[in-house]
Amino acid sequence: MPETLAYRCTQGAAELMHGLVASEGIAPLDLDYELWFVVFLSSRIDGGLSEREKRYARAVAAQLGWSSAHEHLLDGRIMSQPSYDLSAVRYGREHAAWGELLFRVAVGAALADGGMNYEEEIFIENLAHELLSDQGRAAEVIAWAQGRGELELPKVEGEKPADSQVGEVPEESLEECLDALNSLVGLDSIKKEVEKLVSYITIRKAREEHSLQVLGMSLHMVFAGNPGTGKTTVGRIIGRIFKALGVLEKGHLVETDRLGLVGQFVGHTAKKTDDVVRSALDGVLFIDEAYALLGGGENDFGQEAIDTLVKRMEDYRERLVVVVAGYPDEMDEFIDSNPGLHSRFNLHFDFEDYSGEQLLGIMRILCDKNQYQLAADAEAYLEKSLAAEVESAGQGFGNGRHVRNLFESAVRAQAVRLAMGGDQWTKEQLKELVARDFGASSEVVGEA
Repeated sequence: MPETLAYRCTQGAAELMHGLVASEGIAPLDLDYELWFVVFLSSRIDGGLSEREKRYARAVAAQLGWSSAHEHLLDGRIMSQPSYDLSAVRYGREHAAWGELLFRVAVGAALADGGMNYEEEIFIENLAHELLSDQGRAAEVIAWAQGRGELELPKVEGEKPADSQVGEVPEESLEECLDALNSLVGLDSIKKEVEKLVSYITIRKAREEHSLQVLGMSLHMVFAGNPGTGKTTVGRIIGRIFKALGVLEKGHLVETDRLGLVGQFVGHTAKKTDDVVRSALDGVLFIDEAYALLGGGENDFGQEAIDTLVKRMEDYRERLVVVVAGYPDEMDEFIDSNPGLHSRFNLHFDFEDYSGEQLLGIMRILCDKNQYQLAADAEAYLEKSLAAEVESAGQGFGNGRHVRNLFESAVRAQAVRLAMGGDQWTKEQLKELVARDFGASSEVVGEA
């Protein structure tokens, strides 16, 4: 069937395109154009376009996640060419792996209606000379497309393996992952909810092993809270936990936002969103301030990103966990805006602001990890100042992020203070952060 043939011939296409974009800086639209151009030529080289060839082309577009609008955009670019010259396939000649993929997809188009006629054979032969350095490879690709034999698919030169592109998550036990969660400052309610979720997944797996009926499981989550409350950190740990439980194969986290999902022209958004989703497969897709996808105006493509996301969540429900994060009220509005979102995000985690004492604990951890230590006056000053900041904080308070900024500012201030005081320092002086490094006035230091 044309659809099966399209699936075979586009294997690895998305990964290959992603690698070329990342390593060579090629515009995704240019790669889409070259692929669609060879399908266009191969399907029409004999002067007609059969129904099976149309089905093949539609299936190729579907495999790549293209919308009909994106197809229309590519068709328009092809039609604007003064001639249908293979010289337009620039990147296919410059990159061997891409050239072979284009050849493979063109062969599929030629075979879509049951076999190759004379015109198609001549076209495929010419295309092989344009794109393949080894002409013996052409026969191998054709045989493979016909279902005869195996074919080892090439990779982009210099491309990292797929696992390393998204960051290798080391093998860990469930206990190690939970220890990492419990080592975080505060977040008591979050820790309890994660423990409940782990228990549910564990018992569910046990029921499956005993051939008992289990309920459907949706693990997509809403993380609601102010900035700096540990949402991304917890998201990473949950990915590790799900890998340890066997729920996700990789357990990596891909972080994105509106900018990473929404395109600039019709048809671009679905492709862009699909690429991000594919990069997160077998792991966690973390969308920060997801509500920014809403309300962008009449010509905004945010809704297209949401629609694509909802579809891909269904397509890859066994391979993808999506976490949407942001301010509490805005997250409620976002989830309520689309029935597809409301039905899929049924795990809700509320991240509370840190107390002054907890923020001081985070500061101590930062100091310890970076081989600094707080002087007594710095401890006393921070205890009072952080408590006061929490008391007066409104929405948008930076929480842990604010503490990190304070720490980095103090490190710079310490360097200036020490440099102005001489050129010989003890190890203790190099490690110690005093109240003045955090901006305390001399009067406040005296009181402390």
